[in-house]
Amino acid sequence: MSKKMFFCLSGALLSLVLLAGGYFTAPAALAQEQGGQAYIIQADDTLWKVAEKYLGDGNRFSEIIAATNAKHATDASFLLIQDPNIIVSGAKLWIPAAGTLPAETQAAQSSAPVTAAAAQQTLVSPTGPNGHIAFSFWNNSPERCTYEINVIDVPACLQDGAACQANRRVFVLNNVSEPALSPDGTRLAFRGWGEPTREDSPYADCAEPVPARYLANTTLDGTELRGTGGFWEDSHPDWSPDGKRLLFDTGRNGDGIIRILVINADGSGEEDLRIAGQQPSWAPDNDRLVYRGCDVTGNRCGLWLARAIPAKPWETGFNMLGPVLQEAEAAHPDWSPVGNQVVYQSPVGGSWDLFLINADGSGKRQLTSDGSIEGLPAWSPDGQWIAYLSDAGGNWGIWLTRADGSERRQLFAYDGGIYKIPKVVEPYFARDWLDEQISWSK
Repeated sequence: MSKKMFFCLSGALLSLVLLAGGYFTAPAALAQEQGGQAYIIQADDTLWKVAEKYLGDGNRFSEIIAATNAKHATDASFLLIQDPNIIVSGAKLWIPAAGTLPAETQAAQSSAPVTAAAAQQTLVSPTGPNGHIAFSFWNNSPERCTYEINVIDVPACLQDGAACQANRRVFVLNNVSEPALSPDGTRLAFRGWGEPTREDSPYADCAEPVPARYLANTTLDGTELRGTGGFWEDSHPDWSPDGKRLLFDTGRNGDGIIRILVINADGSGEEDLRIAGQQPSWAPDNDRLVYRGCDVTGNRCGLWLARAIPAKPWETGFNMLGPVLQEAEAAHPDWSPVGNQVVYQSPVGGSWDLFLINADGSGKRQLTSDGSIEGLPAWSPDGQWIAYLSDAGGNWGIWLTRADGSERRQLFAYDGGIYKIPKVVEPYFARDWLDEQISWSK
């Protein structure tokens, strides 16, 4: 029986896929031809696994979708993937050659609808940024009405709108937000909101949610779920540079204090750092972190440094290293993966803008100064670029800038995604863009 994960997407058919389980006795049929090969789906397959095996990268699953649909146009024996979340074993796929896409597949991808904003995108520079960016928003369409996580391919989005859409994917698990990609880009940590708590909830008939109401992480195709923390108040996960641990903040104690904890990525070994703070971000040394917080007396609020080592109840504050910036409004710090610079957001200039500062508190400078919102900054893996959220032009989207503030441009427009949900009830209550985060990885 297949497992259905519904989604709504403008543009090409772009989603990670859970292939249906089923009984199929024949071996995987592989018909080699110039430009690719035919493949018969097996009961335990996923498109992610097939792409990883035959194309060398699970991220290339969307190429198989486009190639298969292009083949179907001339040969009905190939599957027409109208809903890529409902695929049965025994269907025939077309796997393009690992090096390049066939001409008919390129044509199929380039025919995807393109927004006006995306159509204006061009490559920033020959040595532009790479990797994938994950972000979340509330999809307000009647068929969805859920938090969803999107993952976009940065080079594709810089190339043109059609390529961006053709490589965009919606995470298969619904009702999840606050994404964090692992350093190697193979897993995704997120906050699961679970199912509505009452049958009369305005969200009871929305897209089927993942039942997890806690922090968890899975592979990018939504499999191998590992719960971490176990409390619905846990939020803002951040992977350690070695990919073994996660920092997060939580209000689980119910005393109004947000605290920072660390846990192994498999859900074991949770430790309380005995630090009051939020929005933690690892340093590249795998030991320190920067976070939004105050001193142990609740004063000198701003951005602080600490070590990610556990503390006994009577050792509150012993692992704190001191303030980076005493500015209470500073928020969402992100430590460069290759240096000692921290990017953060602040409204001190009259609107939310981005700032850079060295981890020792020196060298503060402003990166943006528009009247629109600029926030939720995330470094590129090479430390040369910064992605951020902006509502410039009246529509939410993901933007890029170099670390020196140059070459700013829109990378992706949400096309209807919002942050303030229509009905402020459980399990979300009142949320806005400030509660989310962006992640950039390989």
